[in-house]
Amino acid sequence: MSKVATAATIAAALLIVPASAADPSAILDKPHDCIIEPFIATELGSAATGILEELLVDRGSRVTKGMVVARLRSDLEQASLNIAKARAESTAIIELGRERVSLLKKEASRITELHGKQISSTAQFDKTLSELQQAVLQLRQAETDQEFAVLEMRRAAALLDQRTIVSPIDGYVIKRLMAPGENVFEQAKIMKIAQIDPLRIEVHLPIAAFPLIKVGMTAEIRPSQPVGTVHMATVSVIDNVLDAASDTFGVRLILANPKHEMPAGVNCTATFPFLGR
Repeated sequence: MSKVATAATIAAALLIVPASAADPSAILDKPHDCIIEPFIATELGSAATGILEELLVDRGSRVTKGMVVARLRSDLEQASLNIAKARAESTAIIELGRERVSLLKKEASRITELHGKQISSTAQFDKTLSELQQAVLQLRQAETDQEFAVLEMRRAAALLDQRTIVSPIDGYVIKRLMAPGENVFEQAKIMKIAQIDPLRIEVHLPIAAFPLIKVGMTAEIRPSQPVGTVHMATVSVIDNVLDAASDTFGVRLILANPKHEMPAGVNCTATFPFLGR
């Protein structure tokens, strides 16, 4: 074979290259399988243990952040709070102490004046000052006990609050995992809640497109349900560890869903039609 023919063959072979290798952006114009998932899906537990008294929501119920969704039986904790509150709000000992200090101050002032005129004895003078000092110390102790009572009341209130389970997110109840009357323990899960605004979209793209994908880029998302709809999502995460086995890398997109019209848990396709244009 001549050198001219060989050169022509090599040139022709170089031209026969997959379109994806020659133009990585062409890969992204094609639809890629993806899945639409809840932004957060969490299983609610309890910091306290005890008997589940009531569930205030059911599967499919919409919940908001801070909304009470379940309660544990709390008779003992409520009684402890009532006792602690009564102690914290009682000021009788402090008022009595202040009255005694005020009275002894007047007495000490009178005895000091008499002692200065050598009318009162030194023993009486020392006794009055000692009683005043003791009364002041007792008042300080009563005030300290009052502060501790307030702290104990707050502690009792915190323990009672732990008997109330609130939703940490806005979303929907996916599943109830326990029923009233069951024992809630440390590892027990009471229900599962999912946040669907925004939605999270996971897609795997060929490694050839890795240099072109940037955080903040937009993509067209076509879900399987509702059929025919198109939504714009934004790239939020790009995996920096590639999967050599599948020759792909993962990308996460965020899709706003303020009206909750788009369901989670559906398949979709993603394209990046504006890339490089």
